[in-house]
Amino acid sequence: MKQLFDYFPVLVFFSLYFYGGADNKPDIMLATWGIIVACSLQVILGWVIWRKVQRMHLLVLAFTLVFGGLTLFLNDEAFIKWRTSIIYYTLAGVLFIGHFTPGRNLLQRLGEGGMQSTFGRVIPVAPRYWTVTNFAFAAYYAFLACANLYVAYHFSTDFWVKFKLIGMTLSNFIFYPTMLYYIWRNMPAADREQLMHDQPTAKEIKEEQQHEHDDSLSQSELSAQKKEAE
Repeated sequence: MKQLFDYFPVLVFFSLYFYGGADNKPDIMLATWGIIVACSLQVILGWVIWRKVQRMHLLVLAFTLVFGGLTLFLNDEAFIKWRTSIIYYTLAGVLFIGHFTPGRNLLQRLGEGGMQSTFGRVIPVAPRYWTVTNFAFAAYYAFLACANLYVAYHFSTDFWVKFKLIGMTLSNFIFYPTMLYYIWRNMPAADREQLMHDQPTAKEIKEEQQHEHDDSLSQSELSAQKKEAE
C-alpha cells in the first residue's frame, strides 16, 4: 500500500493524460491539474493516516505547484516537463553535496534505517561501498534529469509522456535492484548466510528473551502465591 501511495500522483497524471481528455484524447493540461491535486492529497492523507509527512512528498509538491502552476497560468507545457528534471537534479545535488558533510551520507542513513526496520538490526557494510552507492545514485539521477530534458525538447509531448511512463520505469526496475544487490554482495558473508537461512534477527532474539523473562516472572509469582496459600 505504501508504494502505491508513493506513486499515486504519477498514476493520476498518466491516467488523466491518456484517458481524461475530450474523446479520450491526450490532455497535458488536465494531467497537470491532476498531478497538482494528487500531490496535495498525498501530503494531506500522509498526515491523516500516518501522522507524518515525508520530506520527499513535500519537495515534489513544492516543485509541482511551481512548475505545474506556471504551465497552467502561461498555457505552456514546457514547465511541467522541466519539473521532472528539476526534481532529479535536486536529488543528485543533495546526494553529491551530502557526501562531503560530516558523518554518514544520506544513502547510508536510509539504507541502515531500512535494515533496522526489516531485519531488526543494522548489518555492517564498509563505508567505501556506501560511498560508491551514493555517487551511483547521484549520477543516475543526473542522467535521468538530462535524458528527460533531451526527450522533452527533441520529441513530441506524447512521446515524452510515454518515455516517462515506460522508459524511466524500466530504468528504475533495472537500477534499483542492481544497487540493492551491490550492497547485498558487500555485506559480511556471515550476515548474508544468516539472512538466507531465515535465522532470527537481533530484534526477534531480544523479543524472545523478553518473552522468556516475562514467563519466568509469571512462574515465580505463581510459586509465591502457592506458598502464601499453603
